Amino acid sequence: MTPRTLKNIKSLERNIKKLNLTDVYVFDIDNTIFESVGTYEQDYNLDKFEMDNTFFRNLALRRLPCFYSIERYFDKIGKYGTRNIVVLQTARSKKWWLPLILFLKGVRYDVLIQRPKFNNMDSGKLKRTQLIDLIMFRRINIGNLFFIDDSKINRDEIDTLKFAITYNADELNKTAIKKSIDLAKKYKRGLK
Repeated sequence: MTPRTLKNIKSLERNIKKLNLTDVYVFDIDNTIFESVGTYEQDYNLDKFEMDNTFFRNLALRRLPCFYSIERYFDKIGKYGTRNIVVLQTARSKKWWLPLILFLKGVRYDVLIQRPKFNNMDSGKLKRTQLIDLIMFRRINIGNLFFIDDSKINRDEIDTLKFAITYNADELNKTAIKKSIDLAKKYKRGLK
């Protein structure tokens, strides 16, 4: 075992940068960056969700706090010296107008992954296989995969990947809302 000297640590840093590891940030759409368009999370009725999932209903969706965190990671250089990749992944069936909706709402991303038509696979397994395909197809030397989703089933499935770190979108959104309410209260007290 080599001793920890400044020279060895600097050499290790250079070797890590040569690996060109990339951090991938994966955000779900429904109840993560936008309110859900239907009631799928409550009743798991995919047919009903397909009827609710229309162009005009999606235009009216309200942004959630995780929406604003995308800006922190999009087109930024990560700790390994490479550009981060922001992925939007949804279990919604593929719609031609979803990229247009995201553009109109101001969402910036590198990759959009949607459920293929006529695919009824469980959403957790679907998201896992799609992410593995993305990493293999793009030949990404992955550093970390940060997965932000409101569904525990999806998070548990992604947790089986050794390089994945999962976050509960519900908790992140609630924490951000609570912090903004607390800041507003402090500001109001300061004005009195």
